[in-house]
Amino acid sequence: KGVMTVKGALKALEAGAAGIVVSNHGGRVLDQCPATAEVLMDIVDALKGSGMKIIVDGGIRSGVDIFKALALGADAVIIARPYVTAVYGGAQEGIKAYTDKLKAELADIMSMCGAKTIADISSDMLF
Repeated sequence: KGVMTVKGALKALEAGAAGIVVSNHGGRVLDQCPATAEVLMDIVDALKGSGMKIIVDGGIRSGVDIFKALALGADAVIIARPYVTAVYGGAQEGIKAYTDKLKAELADIMSMCGAKTIADISSDMLF
């Protein structure tokens, strides 16, 4: 976790890692660090064809954010802090409400961009 450069991603690949987490630790640890979305495409391009899974963490708060991360080439996203807030604010109901919100937002943006499935999401839908 914490890979933010192509060099770091390639080192992880060389070490035999099955996947990496592209993360700036929410900007808390590295407050002058770029956003994960700024470095994601270069890392994805560098690892293309390697089979390494790329997960992105940091700044993902909405279904649109999920869509963007997937369109930029992430295999998955991590959403942590908002779920902590949801669980403290509403326990199981809070988690369900937040998850339902994310699902509805993601479904909306997918529909607007013509993506019928997650696999249909691509970078040309952003640019």
